[in-house]
Amino acid sequence: MILSIILLVIVVLIAAILLMFLFYILFPSIHNQNKIKENPILADNEINYIHSVKVDSEITDMKAIVLCSCNKNFEIKRKIFNESYSCALVSKYSGTGTPCKFSCIGLGDCKKSCPQHAVYIKNNTAVISNQCTGCGKCIDVCPLHIIRLIPKNTKEYTLCANKSDEKSGCSEELKTQKVVWNEKKYFKIWATCYRMFKNIIKK
Repeated sequence: MILSIILLVIVVLIAAILLMFLFYILFPSIHNQNKIKENPILADNEINYIHSVKVDSEITDMKAIVLCSCNKNFEIKRKIFNESYSCALVSKYSGTGTPCKFSCIGLGDCKKSCPQHAVYIKNNTAVISNQCTGCGKCIDVCPLHIIRLIPKNTKEYTLCANKSDEKSGCSEELKTQKVVWNEKKYFKIWATCYRMFKNIIKK
């Protein structure tokens, strides 16, 4: 009887280990290999983002700001890009998808690069939340170079990168707006839990 129970336990353990191997190691590896075969450019971009993210960042008295308003709309309907693409790829081959060549593409290259998860997408436009520590990583990955670091006590700023004479039909072109680094929805509680967990790990 005891021998049967021990054998049953061993079989269950082996089955559990096998399932974990299949679902957490083998299947994800096959999936990643298929993605690389299908589109090596996008797959490589994703891998670079994963390696470039570091949780620890120096806190500065600056915050990032996107020079493109998330409240904008255009007279001409903008193109909708596949969300699996990157801003860098779209910028290289398709422009911004809007009548404005400075408009945020909104596919989240900056969001993927942010170690503080301080970037979210609203109306196909990157928006910086108050979780930003001013590390500047998002600036390096934006293909349009429309992200700047500004003092965090800035009250107003012109949220537009269009310095040319070209008219884009954008409703928010060259408008000066109040600067508000909003809290990401539902993020505050998770940020608190993360900080508590991080402190426990350090101890």
